[in-house]
Amino acid sequence: MVYNIHILQTRKTGRVVAAAAASVLCCMGAVFPATIGVTAASADEPVELVVNGGFEDDLNGWKSGTVWNSSASSIAVTADDVHGGSGALSVTDRTSSDAGAIQSLDGKVEKGQTYTGSMWVKATEDGEFNITVCSGNGSGCDQIATGTAKAGEWTQISGTGTLGGSGDFTSPSLVIENKYGTSNADFIVDDISVTGSDSGSSFVPPTTGTATAAKAFGDYSNPIIDYWYGADPWAMEYNGRVYIYTTGDGTSVNADGSLNYDYEYDSTGQIKDNSFAQVKTINVLSSDDMVNWRNEGYIRVAGEQGVATWASNSWAPAVAHKTINGKEKFFLYFANGGSGIGVLTSDSPVGPWKDETGELLIKGGTPESAGVVWLFDPAVFVDDDGQGYLYYGGGVPTGEEEHPNTARVIKLSDDMLHTEGEAQAIDAPAMFEDSGIAKIGGTYYYSYCTNFSHDNVIDGNTVGYGNIAYMTSDNPMGPFAYQGEILKNPSTYFGVGGNNHHAMVQLGDQWYMTYHAQTVAKELMNGGNLDAAHGYRNTHLDPITVNEDGSIADIAMTYEGLSSVKNLDAYQDGGIPASTIAWDSGIQNAYDLTSGVRVVDMTTDNSEGQKLSNINNGEWTSLANVDFGNNGASSLTVTAAGKAGGILEIRLDDPDSEPVASISIPAGDGSEYADYTTTLEGVTGVHHVVFSFKSDGGANAQDELYDITTYTFTESQDETPSTPVDKSDLQSAVNENSGLNASDYTEESWKVFADALQKAQAVLQDESATEQQVQDALAALNSARAGLKLADDSTDGNADGSNDTDGVDLAQTGSSVLPGAVIVACLALTGVIVARVRREMR
Repeated sequence: MVYNIHILQTRKTGRVVAAAAASVLCCMGAVFPATIGVTAASADEPVELVVNGGFEDDLNGWKSGTVWNSSASSIAVTADDVHGGSGALSVTDRTSSDAGAIQSLDGKVEKGQTYTGSMWVKATEDGEFNITVCSGNGSGCDQIATGTAKAGEWTQISGTGTLGGSGDFTSPSLVIENKYGTSNADFIVDDISVTGSDSGSSFVPPTTGTATAAKAFGDYSNPIIDYWYGADPWAMEYNGRVYIYTTGDGTSVNADGSLNYDYEYDSTGQIKDNSFAQVKTINVLSSDDMVNWRNEGYIRVAGEQGVATWASNSWAPAVAHKTINGKEKFFLYFANGGSGIGVLTSDSPVGPWKDETGELLIKGGTPESAGVVWLFDPAVFVDDDGQGYLYYGGGVPTGEEEHPNTARVIKLSDDMLHTEGEAQAIDAPAMFEDSGIAKIGGTYYYSYCTNFSHDNVIDGNTVGYGNIAYMTSDNPMGPFAYQGEILKNPSTYFGVGGNNHHAMVQLGDQWYMTYHAQTVAKELMNGGNLDAAHGYRNTHLDPITVNEDGSIADIAMTYEGLSSVKNLDAYQDGGIPASTIAWDSGIQNAYDLTSGVRVVDMTTDNSEGQKLSNINNGEWTSLANVDFGNNGASSLTVTAAGKAGGILEIRLDDPDSEPVASISIPAGDGSEYADYTTTLEGVTGVHHVVFSFKSDGGANAQDELYDITTYTFTESQDETPSTPVDKSDLQSAVNENSGLNASDYTEESWKVFADALQKAQAVLQDESATEQQVQDALAALNSARAGLKLADDSTDGNADGSNDTDGVDLAQTGSSVLPGAVIVACLALTGVIVARVRREMR
């Protein structure tokens, strides 16, 4: 799902719970009306902030319910019983005390400021009423005025209050409500007024700041891209490559089909919380090494320019592939806001995509939607026998916070475009949203995000708020048994909250968890370039540990992320797309869209691939672990189209290192692509490669320099025999370790050792193995040997049974294996210390 939620402590008889507030269209389709402009006033003159507070203009400016649930009350203007003027507002059908009448105060109020409120209330029973301001992201609320209204009498409630506490009051709303936990009775309200300074009118976006890239070069691999946004990730492995599909946060579609990479703004020009109303795209990223991510472009899913012209939005994608009639097909399921699930098809994991159904697959008013509050957040799974399953749903019915029963699973037809049979309910404790599914071994793992309003103990299990929990079954249709939580809310790790959304994927023998967090926005906040995170998310990846008993260990959200599972081939066919990026200079200023590179579709229909664009002086991108081999590269050709023109510098291993080569790209109109080549010398082995973008100092130095589509390295054809790589130390280590007996050691330590030994033997047999690969294999083997533990050894011992306290066996100082083991252990310890220091410095 695509909205931003923070934990908000509220009052409830007998317990403290967390309430969720969503700054969204939500699944109910309710949208705050546009804010009507407020006449400017002097600093000493209070400004009226409420629109249509006397209800003389029907319902203009008002909506029903709570901040996060528009259906929690009904509102209508009445002329039968008014306090003043010709109309008053009747509030009925209230399902909770905080349900009433709502009006957006976006851009009008801010934290730390004081406001005065007044209203006249007539209730069907005595009750305490509040004039409240709540943050649109759920971070907190404050009362401006509170008082008791007499049943059947017009009573004035008035007071003055300061916005403070836990709320940040971004995208704020005025809420007319009862004191929390008291009455749900009907009432009439009239002549509502809130006055104060017009805080939004004086806002000036920052022009400078110190924001740096969210992903530190060489050290971090999260977020997987940090030059723009992408949320609600779904991951799919296909032919040894992982494809990640994300909701297009910060990306809207123009009338001509081109994309606009920008935020949403309020009436004062200030960036406001993401409402997700403009989300009509899904972005595709892919990698086979888990560090270099190729941006495959944006799928225009919804709206007049979309594939599914009948759809309004494209939230929270899920993708699967299946062989049908001998042909591989791909299926992309998406949420049309909260109204249902649609599906697109393709012959490729990156498109082009087609709409073969012309309508929602799952929609309201059908047996498949019965009892489901929010029809969104699909997950899809194709079992080993080819049977497909769709998981969806969410929401929390009032009074059913502990067992909402709003998750569903249903079989898909052979063509994956229709459903079969009845949907089965999944009784997921504290269910909120975000279904996930994976099959590990013979067990099916259903996972989901918990809600923010339940008891913290359910059926004897402690359940947190906005965390990812999981259940297991021996059948994809369930029933599923609750197992526990595995991924806490992003606020636990990054200090910036929001909702939680995830997916699990396997590459090789390793499972990974992908999720989102507001880490790029946080970096912009830290640098003074953005006032709040505003619900713009980025995708991360971290490893999953599946224990021997099938349980999943707690997963930590990190900046460090993953190491490359393989090197990047420098000489791949067709060159390396410039949309492939491991690290970059990041977004320096959220209010300046020329700040930071972007990957842009070449054409509005995304049929001709992507280009690196928005390139300005001083920015850079890079690739991780590029393997140039023993012969090395003789040249680099860059395919580019000049704009202002400039210089491209090539650096190795560090953005601040001296260039090893440079290319001049002349000025142009940005439409004519040409190849520009430079020679390279001495570029062998494995390196990080940095492409630095510089102006040539001309009159247009502040403009965009050029666009780039491809980097093509040419391998040196030098026939001079290269010096053979010395493998003698590795051969000796393999010979010495090959005679060990698995039964003498613990299964866990032997598994690590056997894997290292096997890889070392493979390097010995590989005639093209580089010196670095040989050294890495030797170090890994020595480390694994040092980590062997005797099967009957209960102490923190070593391979020969001796003990130590730091993981290094000092009793074997005479062994030929020990020196490498000591070095590896020391380097590992140093790496841990450095990583901790880096985290503290952030």
